[in-house]
Amino acid sequence: MIDNIIKAVVERFPAVLPFLSRRARYKASTADTNREYHDEITSALVDYFEGGSLTASRNRFKRAMSAAFLDMFEAGWQDGGAELPLDDEALNWLGDRQSQEMVNIDSLFQNARDIRKQKDFDYFAWSSARADGYVSALQGVYNAASMLAKGKQMLTWHLGQTEQHCDTCASLNGKKHPAYWYIERNYIPRQAGAAMDCGGYHCDCRLEDKEGNEVTL
Repeated sequence: MIDNIIKAVVERFPAVLPFLSRRARYKASTADTNREYHDEITSALVDYFEGGSLTASRNRFKRAMSAAFLDMFEAGWQDGGAELPLDDEALNWLGDRQSQEMVNIDSLFQNARDIRKQKDFDYFAWSSARADGYVSALQGVYNAASMLAKGKQMLTWHLGQTEQHCDTCASLNGKKHPAYWYIERNYIPRQAGAAMDCGGYHCDCRLEDKEGNEVTL
């Protein structure tokens, strides 16, 4: 099963092969994935600020992203009740999301190139903060995989504990829709860049299945 996943992803992103080979030897927990991804991002950025090649550091970041997204997507897929390997719809979603994040990484290194010209800049703190932000995107990847796995299962939107809610989230509260309905509209709780008015950045909403189990983390 793992071999089928590796083949499909490598065909689309050949640069991830070293990371996927490592992944084939063991399945990291989501906590391990978060930690390892944070370390890789920080190291890639720090290496660049300490005189490394922009291209090499950027590609290292992209490889780490591709591997981390796959790990988290598989975890969400299985926790959503589906079995590996991922189907075509899931692989397409994952590939598109990886492509989107690669564009974000390109933009990040453009900023880093300008910042590296500054004297006495605390590049380690900046790199760690950027890593925090990029690692937070893994939760949205997990959530999307979990909903894709649930297919047409009805899910109910519930508001989070924040004091203020955007108009989109407020209008969805208590509503039931199939999982694919949320995915098609990119209404994914807590996913940065989601289509709700809040953009998902400070969203604390959740989706529940008919048994009352929370689909999102």
